[in-house]
Amino acid sequence: MSRLAPALAAIAILASACKDKGKDTRDTPTGSAASSTQAADAGVAPLDWTACKTALEAAPKLPATRRAQALIDGCQPCGDWTPILAWNKLPADGGPTRAAIEAAMLACKAYCEPNAKQRFLGTLDDARMKDTRTPWRELGTTCKDKVSAVPDARYMSATYFALDRIARDVATRPGGPELLGPIEIPMPPVSVSGVGVKLPEAPTSKPELMQSALTVTLTELSLGALPIARLGAGGVTIGGDPFPGASLSAKELPSAIAQRTGRVALFAPAGMPASRITEVVQIAGGKAELVLAVTAQPGPGGWAMYGIVPIALRPAVAHQVRGVTLALSASADEAIKAAKAAGPDTLRAAPIVIRIDRTATVGSLAALIGALAFFGVDTVALVP
Repeated sequence: MSRLAPALAAIAILASACKDKGKDTRDTPTGSAASSTQAADAGVAPLDWTACKTALEAAPKLPATRRAQALIDGCQPCGDWTPILAWNKLPADGGPTRAAIEAAMLACKAYCEPNAKQRFLGTLDDARMKDTRTPWRELGTTCKDKVSAVPDARYMSATYFALDRIARDVATRPGGPELLGPIEIPMPPVSVSGVGVKLPEAPTSKPELMQSALTVTLTELSLGALPIARLGAGGVTIGGDPFPGASLSAKELPSAIAQRTGRVALFAPAGMPASRITEVVQIAGGKAELVLAVTAQPGPGGWAMYGIVPIALRPAVAHQVRGVTLALSASADEAIKAAKAAGPDTLRAAPIVIRIDRTATVGSLAALIGALAFFGVDTVALVP
């Protein structure tokens, strides 16, 4: 018996060594990310559920543009989001190292297959510090519904990925689906290529969740339901129409827009002549309340957000020529000075007419009506 014991011990040591040798440790993250992965594998939630519940309960009551940030701040199912959200910033500028990004992605179980990891990391370094989301679109194209990139990868970004992981984790917890149910998050209005309209800026805007959008270019009109995200067991589900919606002729616009409920956000490039907006407002004929979409403060990870200037854009009617008339050109400065001279009481009481000259742009129109909104004006008429 005493001669057998050393032999058995040697066999056990050899078996243990072979087991460790066969284990692939190349993808094992280190540090806090490793702890998160190990905790998840052990069935222990790495996030603070109390803080996450608080964020989930508060989100539906927050302004639409702040909901994604609130959820990301409060819910961290795979550890600190910073390496993922700040992926585009280089370490020399205070951003995460490549190793930190790799560890965070592994902690979030980001890759549905080895090829997804290869495509994400293979494009990561070239994409950093550039205005591109190539690594995320590669991940979405490969993993599709595993990262909520359906029917396409147009929304894929660090923020979108974080929302996907939060939704899937929360949905598994007692009461989680009920907490997710009332949350609606506006999506960036982008086409299938991931490109959207370069919106103007305004001194006053409102982060309202809009249902419909009329997108205007020099040659085209498009109308559709804006994309809105809801969260659940399958990650992120997008409602609405593929931006920018259905193409319309000028003749079709009045009847089509009359079928929309609520205010309609008007999306137009900042550099486009404002005379085109005047033309479209006249064609629409007051069949819906049109409000101009403008840029809003970026969301987490630089996510592009939009707001509206809460002033209805109306076609002019005869009696409005007796109101306050503001002349708008390439710069809104003189028109804003004239508005200030008229005073808030006069502006709120009298019809406001904005005369658009040939040099005025959508950007200068946004600046003027943004200033008027600050004075409490709620409607303006546009005339050429």
